[in-house]
Amino acid sequence: VAAKPAPPPPPAAPAVNVAALENGYIAALHAELEKYKQYPRGREASLQRPEGNVVVWLLIDRKGTVLDSGIEKKAANMLLNKAAQTSLRRIEQVRPFPDAVFEGRDKYRFIATLVYNIEN
Repeated sequence: VAAKPAPPPPPAAPAVNVAALENGYIAALHAELEKYKQYPRGREASLQRPEGNVVVWLLIDRKGTVLDSGIEKKAANMLLNKAAQTSLRRIEQVRPFPDAVFEGRDKYRFIATLVYNIEN
């Protein structure tokens, strides 16, 4: 009498696309940062109507706590740099990392460009 063949192994768990998860998390952080972005205010800003880009960074832990932040690359206009600093000071908490992203790291340094133009 022949032995019954072994049952097939259970299907493997679907592979997690870590790169897609990380890109999705970074895109969500960009959107969150835009909510905090403030355009310069006051008489001088009304007269100058400055436009430009400020590259900022945030150091975030896995729980989404903003540990530190700053300006990576300043704009030519100081009003924009001050507005970016004000925006950064307002951010204390962002969404936590999904489990699979930035594996083995307890912190992530996130860099984004704040685009200031009159339409924003």
